[in-house]
Amino acid sequence: MGRRTLDEQRKAEESHFLGLRLSARQLEATLDGESRLKGELEDVKRKLQVFESAGHAVVLSKYQRADLQRNAISAWEEEWERARGKIEELREVPLPESLAVEQFDTAVPSEKELIELAQATTTALSEIVKRLDEVTMAMNQAVASWRENLGASEWKSNSDLAVQGYDELCKRLEKEAAGDPGAYSGLVRLRQEIEKKLKGFAAKRDDLATMRRDEEGALLALRATRRALTEARRSFIESVLRDNRYVKIEVVPYGSSETAEAEIRGLLQREEGFAKDIGRAGVGGMLGTLFDGSMQPSEFEKRLDDFKQRLASLRLGDSTSHKVEDKRFATHVSKLPPEAFDELLYWFPEDSLNVQYSTQADGSNYRPIQAGSPGQKTAALLAFLLSYGDEPVILDQPEDDLDNNLIYELIVKQIRRIKSRRQVIVVTHNANVVVNGDAELVVALAAKTGETHMECCGSLQDRTTRERICAILEGGAEAFEQRYRRIALPG
Repeated sequence: MGRRTLDEQRKAEESHFLGLRLSARQLEATLDGESRLKGELEDVKRKLQVFESAGHAVVLSKYQRADLQRNAISAWEEEWERARGKIEELREVPLPESLAVEQFDTAVPSEKELIELAQATTTALSEIVKRLDEVTMAMNQAVASWRENLGASEWKSNSDLAVQGYDELCKRLEKEAAGDPGAYSGLVRLRQEIEKKLKGFAAKRDDLATMRRDEEGALLALRATRRALTEARRSFIESVLRDNRYVKIEVVPYGSSETAEAEIRGLLQREEGFAKDIGRAGVGGMLGTLFDGSMQPSEFEKRLDDFKQRLASLRLGDSTSHKVEDKRFATHVSKLPPEAFDELLYWFPEDSLNVQYSTQADGSNYRPIQAGSPGQKTAALLAFLLSYGDEPVILDQPEDDLDNNLIYELIVKQIRRIKSRRQVIVVTHNANVVVNGDAELVVALAAKTGETHMECCGSLQDRTTRERICAILEGGAEAFEQRYRRIALPG
């Protein structure tokens, strides 16, 4: 998988993770109301207990049960009443008129056949309408039978007695000014509503637990993608420099400590200050601890997890388990928006490069690029650029800061090797690059009266071009012939 694909995959995974975090926070905000509802439920139960302990518990209990059952029956009846209404609406849809048979000639066999098919269809549709009439009638009969049987049932009698007993209790309590039993039914309904909502909270807690598991999976996927990105970089560099003897580049996973401070400060929304707590690589603070030790990926990832956990603890106001130098830093972190920590959770330092170069043709005696001269650093960079790609490349005075040995070993040899697969345009004052690089086309330019003029243009086999090169080349024509014998031919 290529770098671009991995970058796109990482962005998609980051977006997915941020979406999960946002949904989880919204769900948590909803669940925050659960404790309040539980308190309301306990209060309602206490009030109900007062009513039920006043000697009227049996009457109130029967009424409560009857009221619940009547509500259930009403809800059920509404469902099949809607179904019956749909069937009646369907029955009221008019059938299309019969086919205008006068437009057809029964003497023609194919048209006669079509008329017969149309008549058969009309008959079938009429039968369906008849069955719909029968279904409508049967359903109306079932409803009428249900209502008749319900009115005559023992349950209806018991339910009516429960309601009657409750009404009588209401009148008696009103007469005795002993309280309002009407509040009882309201409390019963309120308890039912609260209990229903609390059941919904149980499902929401399950949803939240699922989201948290998905978050962990998303973070693991992001870590895997991040590792794959490092490996892709390593494979790319190895493929580019496989045959290059002048430079070695090693990818150091998460090794870019130079940029880590700016990135972390960006996430913490603090560009400066708190130096002792934030720190920097190798200079103390949290970043000093993060980059202090082995850069083996697995070990570094453990330190990175601890680093993130410390910041998460500070955000929750826990400054005891993780000591801070400045209490204001803990206060600042605790006030940061949650989105900042969402991004922190999937943050990884960038990879760094360990670049070494060699000035030896056999690729020995490699040294760190930091210890090289400007010319040697240029050599290492050119070695990489000339090793990679097949698109056109333009080099502007690549010989600057390079000695003659590096010019030949690094630039000339590589140009000769790659020019068969990519176009190379070189702007140079060094004729050795032109001659030993086997230039296909040479354009000699000179500055006159403040402007640049073309003196000649041609191949190395062209006499005028050779003469111009010899005028510039150290050693003149003799050197030209020795260095490029194959063009010592009649012009």
